[in-house]
Amino acid sequence: MCNELRGALAEIVGDAHVSDALVDRICYTRDCGPDRAGIPGAVVRPGTTDEVAEVLRLANRMHVPVFVRGRATAFLGTGVQTDSIVMETTRLDRVEEVDTRANWVKVGAGAIWHSVDADMHCLGRELAVPGGGGLFSCTVGGSVALNAIPHGMTEYGMTGDHVLSLDVVLPNGDVIRTGSAANPGAEPVERYANGPDLTGLFMGSYGILGVITSVVYRLRRIPEAEAFAMYAFDDYCEAVDAACGVQTQEAATFLVGLFGGPRPTGMEGDAFLHVIARGDSSSTAQRLAKAKAVCESSGGRPVSPECTRNYWQEHMYSWLRNTAPGPYYSDRPYFCPEVAGFVSTQGLKRAVRLFREFVREQEEEFERFGIRIKGVDTYFSRNGAFLWIDTLYDERRDDAWEFGLELRARIAGLMFSEGMSPGGIGAGVSPLIMPRLGAYTGLVRTLKTALDPMNILNPGILVEQGGAS
Repeated sequence: MCNELRGALAEIVGDAHVSDALVDRICYTRDCGPDRAGIPGAVVRPGTTDEVAEVLRLANRMHVPVFVRGRATAFLGTGVQTDSIVMETTRLDRVEEVDTRANWVKVGAGAIWHSVDADMHCLGRELAVPGGGGLFSCTVGGSVALNAIPHGMTEYGMTGDHVLSLDVVLPNGDVIRTGSAANPGAEPVERYANGPDLTGLFMGSYGILGVITSVVYRLRRIPEAEAFAMYAFDDYCEAVDAACGVQTQEAATFLVGLFGGPRPTGMEGDAFLHVIARGDSSSTAQRLAKAKAVCESSGGRPVSPECTRNYWQEHMYSWLRNTAPGPYYSDRPYFCPEVAGFVSTQGLKRAVRLFREFVREQEEEFERFGIRIKGVDTYFSRNGAFLWIDTLYDERRDDAWEFGLELRARIAGLMFSEGMSPGGIGAGVSPLIMPRLGAYTGLVRTLKTALDPMNILNPGILVEQGGAS
């Protein structure tokens, strides 16, 4: 990276918040997934919306692409290009304003979900969803930009359902505010105001249309009670039927299914359901009773819910399988080329069957490359299922790495051709889904070109081109 650019970035954010040291730049190439990327020329950490805007204006003048990063907890691929600028948002981490009467909080995009939720607990409130799977480390802005799948989605819905307003820096450096708050002096009480839903335009866009710098998010009072249950099934189809019944009865705040990977420690079964119910004491007990009736009528056996409780309260993924986090990945540096997306609840039966058949056909290759299946797991929404398939490979082996990337493409091709629609889409996933979407992809490309004619911001992630290169 030339000294001119580094110096110009330092003038915007201060010398302490820019680095062109190789050791730093290498650390900003990848997220938690397996996708290789280029080494950026500089890393910059703006601390205000104005600084974000100035960085983007500079990038346009100097024709240098900018890739936006929170804490990189996704498995989707960063797409970082060699000699680009990586803009990290973690200094944008303040709780800016709280209204406990209207129940909203405005926070910087770099704030950590769990940190904000802990602050709100001091006020007797909680975030409308507690965050995505990595809520101890993932940022609020990144989760909105990637359309992260949250805890509690069975009752509470998606991350974006509770966004009231965004502050966004467009690729040319202009700053906009969305929702009712776009009207100067108005409060951010409603997203669907002042015309089109521009808030929704930036959710799930992976930052190709603008940089989110703050989010206004709904709050709720902390429920009085929580209750937990877990059921084992000898046939995964029966577990799917039970899940459908729990959804119909609105019996769970959060319903999680395990349809593959290691069985929970000390338990027997082909599939498992975790049930979390929240509310006042009476309604919570009633909901759990409904879930019990539905699950047992579908062949479910109640097992100890202690791991369900641990999972919900400690937010450690490994507790879904009744084990502490330490030994979950064994003794190897495993990486995960994840395939995930939405299917209908009943469509989950076909998806699981197809994947199991696929694994049987690849048994020899899985053995040769040391592939492990971490999970075939599902977060159930109100009326559907978000299935993620995690296959692990040993990154010390180049051949296993290459096979892991090929494996993701093959699984994605199988699942997407059968109607799975991914939630978050990054550089590693977009080539596997966007060509299937026809005019939808064309519209995304049109929006990208209109808002970012110089193709500066996160180029190549959702669409292969978006402006003048």
